[in-house]
Amino acid sequence: MSDRNGALSDPEQQAGLEFVVKGMTCEGCAATVTNAARRVSGVTRVKLDLDAATLRVVGSADVEAITAAVKDAGYVLERA
Repeated sequence: MSDRNGALSDPEQQAGLEFVVKGMTCEGCAATVTNAARRVSGVTRVKLDLDAATLRVVGSADVEAITAAVKDAGYVLERA
C-alpha cells in the first residue's frame, strides 16, 4: 500500500506498478516512454509491452513521479 506521500511499501516495490499507456504508436514511442520511466528516481526495472500498451515499473518511485515523467515525454499513463 502507498503511504500518505505516495511512496510504495516493500510488497508494492517488489510487485511493481502497472499502467496503460495512451498515445504510443511505434517502437520509437515505446523507447521514449521506457526511457522517461527509467529516469525517475527510485525506478529499478521497467518493462513495456507496445502491443498491449502497458508499462510495468518496479522500484520505490511513486505513481505521481512516474506519471509526470511520462507526461513530460508526451504520453498519458493510467493505472491498470
